[in-house]
Amino acid sequence: MTARAPRRKRSIAFVCEGCDTPTYQGLEGPSAPVVCPGCGRASALAGPGAGDSPRRVDRCLRCGLDRLYRQKDFNRKIGLGVFAVAAILSVPTWGLSLLAATSIDLLLYALLGDVTICYGCGAQHRGFERNPAHAPFDLHIAEAVDREPRAVRG
Repeated sequence: MTARAPRRKRSIAFVCEGCDTPTYQGLEGPSAPVVCPGCGRASALAGPGAGDSPRRVDRCLRCGLDRLYRQKDFNRKIGLGVFAVAAILSVPTWGLSLLAATSIDLLLYALLGDVTICYGCGAQHRGFERNPAHAPFDLHIAEAVDREPRAVRG
């Protein structure tokens, strides 16, 4: 029998288009627009209402795009910091700090859950069941979905 991570509450997190403030909304309560804590801008969710939210995400609840990917729900800066410290300590510890950092990384990989992220708007969906249709990040899909025009610099 495999140990399962505790069930997290369903939520969505994204960056406000108006002021670039990180915005978070739990999806367990009654359906309501997401209000930015920085500028007060209200954003309606594109998917089902918060009370009707499905067990698994098929489309982004913010923009409605069906191109989503999954990754481990871990802060990358912390992970890089752990390996930077291990690399600095590798000489006095004869490389044992790198072995310890790798062991910690493997343990966290096994214990942490996934987050589903939208290629289009970057919204992070947490607490939903894993959807087998969502693969890890794919640069080709990201470039195909990228809607920002590219400026030619000379």
